Amino acid sequence: MRYLYSILWKDHSRAHLLWAFLGTTAGFVLLLAGIQFYLDIKSVLSQNQDLMDPEYIVINKKVNIGQTLGLAMAGFSPEEIEEIASQPFADQVAPFLSNQFPVSGYTENERFPDFYTDLFFEAIPDEYIDVKSEDWNWSPESGNIPIIIPQDYLNLYNFGFAPSQGLPQIPKGVISMININIRLKGQGRGNYDDYPGRIVGFSNRIHSILVPHDFLIWANEKYGYFKKTDPSQVILVSKDPTDPAIIKFLEEKDYDTIREKLKSSRMNIILKFIISFLVVIASIIIALAFLVFLLSLQLMISRSSEKIRRLNKLGYHYREISRPYVVLLLILMVGVTGLSLLITSILTRQFSSMAGEWSLDISSSLYGIIYVTALGLITLIFFSNVVAILVSTKKLCK
Repeated sequence: MRYLYSILWKDHSRAHLLWAFLGTTAGFVLLLAGIQFYLDIKSVLSQNQDLMDPEYIVINKKVNIGQTLGLAMAGFSPEEIEEIASQPFADQVAPFLSNQFPVSGYTENERFPDFYTDLFFEAIPDEYIDVKSEDWNWSPESGNIPIIIPQDYLNLYNFGFAPSQGLPQIPKGVISMININIRLKGQGRGNYDDYPGRIVGFSNRIHSILVPHDFLIWANEKYGYFKKTDPSQVILVSKDPTDPAIIKFLEEKDYDTIREKLKSSRMNIILKFIISFLVVIASIIIALAFLVFLLSLQLMISRSSEKIRRLNKLGYHYREISRPYVVLLLILMVGVTGLSLLITSILTRQFSSMAGEWSLDISSSLYGIIYVTALGLITLIFFSNVVAILVSTKKLCK
């Protein structure tokens, strides 16, 4: 082997192999660091989501002039609800139930100013509601209607309307003490009933006035006379709100939701785009370095063609003649793999240290897929070059 090496490698420049080595290493570092960075950021996004409490996303159709003129449906048909439920990111889906009759509320209390207002009610199954209260139940015998209102409604009053009108702010406890009379109106004059109502909680999840689901079903059967329409809102439960497929689906169907809920999903899309761009650049660098290796070895074999033919005539098989080139290639590939993993590991520890200063928990060690990717690519490059070396030497030995 040493004898063959001294013959075949004499008077050959190794600068082009050095540049190919450095180019391949740079491409590997860029590719592996990009994958590591993506997995780290995805881990951070996942950690910010409470795995025991999936994300609840309320979906509605965008309002357009067609719906205003009655030319398009504003609600979700059963087929559309079924389509949403069949998506991979959807764990549970439920439509909102709305009142099909007029509702109003008023107070008669010596301690508080009287008021009267028209209302609307919606209901969803209890498992979708974030407020847990012992008073959240309904029976025709008691007649008391528990109500949940959005926390934003109270905030709008306390921090917007009340200061601008010189009115006092009202804490949650006081509002929950106010007894409200709820008037449910059926069809025809004088066809109404009053029921006692009370606010039992404030929701940060649902931006609607909620009543128990079984109550609204009962009330619609007894008082409802509006034309029955498809539900205007649907609540979707997803364990992975970072899934970019959620935003893609909503945009394709022209549905709308509170975009703040999908901030992590949009970030994941941007992150995937950046990582994809880095992967493309890294792949181009690796491909060019592979070509440089291939052309360099082919050039070296071509320059040693006379020596290879003479060695073959002396009884050396083309595989033996190819062995010095293969060994050198193996040394270079092992060097590329080791150096690229070392540099990527150093960058990972530096990034983990920086992230720790920002209170982000990021792994300081490489993921297993990094080693698999590096070994897989280097094996592909190695065997591709080995085949090219064997083919070239075999042709010269014929």
